[in-house]
Amino acid sequence: MNFAEKLKELRKQKGISQEQLAEKIHVSRQAITKWESGVGIPDIENLIAISSLFNESLDSLLSEEKSLISKREFLYESRTEYDLDSPKKIDLRFGVAHEVIIEKTKDEKIQVVAASNKLPYLAQQVKVKIEESKRRMDVLVKHSSDLSDIAAGENLFILVRIPEKFVADIEVNSELENMKIRDITFDAVEFDGKAKNVYVSNASGHVELNTNSNLCIELNGAKGKIDLNQFHAVSKLEIKGSRSFYLKNAGRFTHFVDSDSKIICGKRETEDPSEPVDLIIELNGWKAEAQIFQAE
Repeated sequence: MNFAEKLKELRKQKGISQEQLAEKIHVSRQAITKWESGVGIPDIENLIAISSLFNESLDSLLSEEKSLISKREFLYESRTEYDLDSPKKIDLRFGVAHEVIIEKTKDEKIQVVAASNKLPYLAQQVKVKIEESKRRMDVLVKHSSDLSDIAAGENLFILVRIPEKFVADIEVNSELENMKIRDITFDAVEFDGKAKNVYVSNASGHVELNTNSNLCIELNGAKGKIDLNQFHAVSKLEIKGSRSFYLKNAGRFTHFVDSDSKIICGKRETEDPSEPVDLIIELNGWKAEAQIFQAE
C-alpha cells in the first residue's frame, strides 16, 4: 500500500473528511486531495503531523516510497562520496542531528548526505570529514559554531549509504531523535549516545544500543540480535514481520514485560534458545525494563 492509499484508509478509519483532516494539520483541502490522488507527498513537517494524528510511524506511512532524501524532497542538501575497495570498520560520529538513516547502496562509494528544509546555509554549517586506514574508516560530521545544537536537533537529517559488498562493523555516535537502519545486512551496528526512536527494517545483523535514554524501538522484518545495554531506563519494542523471537534477560534488576505491563521474563537468562529463531533480544544493564508489543 503506497502513501496515497494509506492516507485515505487512515482518514476513513478515523471517520473524518478531507476538509476535517486539512483543518487538523493546518493545510488546504486541495493538498489532501493531491496527496490522496498520488500527485505528491507532503513535506517532512506535514508527514510528522500526519504521523502524530494517526499514531503511525513515518516508516509505516512511507513503506513503499523511497527515502525522502534520495528523492531530493529536501530544500537543502550537502553530499559527500568516498570510494571503498574492501570491507572496513566504519566509525560514524554525527554530534547532534534529528535523524540518521543507514542503508546499503550497490555503488562502490560510501555516501553521506546532510539534508534539511530549514538550514539554508547547510553546506557551510555542516562539514563531513572522512579519514581512512587499512582496516578502518572514520566519518565525522561537524557543525560550525553558528549552528546551534537545538537547530541541528530539530532540522538536520543525515543519510549514510554503505556499499553492499563492503558492509561490516559500524559504530554510530550521536545525539538524535530517530535512528533508522534499513534494507541492509551487516555484521554489527553499535550505537552510543542518546536517541528517542530506533527503527530496524528489513535488516539483518547484530544491533547493540548503548544508551541510558528511554527508547521506542520498531523492529520490522529484523533478523539477528538486538542488545539493549541500559541503566535505569525503559524501552518499548514493537515487533513486526519476525516469525519467532527469543527474550534474553541478562542484566541486574531488569525484566521484560508484555503489553499489559505484566512481567514475562524477570530472571537472568544465560542460555541461548535451543531452536533457531529470527531474532534474539537481550536486555543488559541495571534497573532497565523493556516492554514488548507484538503486531498481529
